[in-house]
Amino acid sequence: MSTKRVSSVEQSSTLEIQEDPVTGEQYIELPQRLLAQLGWKEGDSLEWVELENGSWSVKKVENDEDDEQ
Repeated sequence: MSTKRVSSVEQSSTLEIQEDPVTGEQYIELPQRLLAQLGWKEGDSLEWVELENGSWSVKKVENDEDDEQ
């Protein structure tokens, strides 16, 4: 499997890209400390954005349903 470096303002992590044995879908698991720092939780919708320099950014998708909870 390959790895991907994930950076935040204060910390960075190297995460293993995992693969679901049934579907073949690839995924990463974000560390709890990073989720807490970003204010993200399981079930949040995230958007991957390719930057001009070829790197990627991940951001939480905000929508009206989030405001109602």
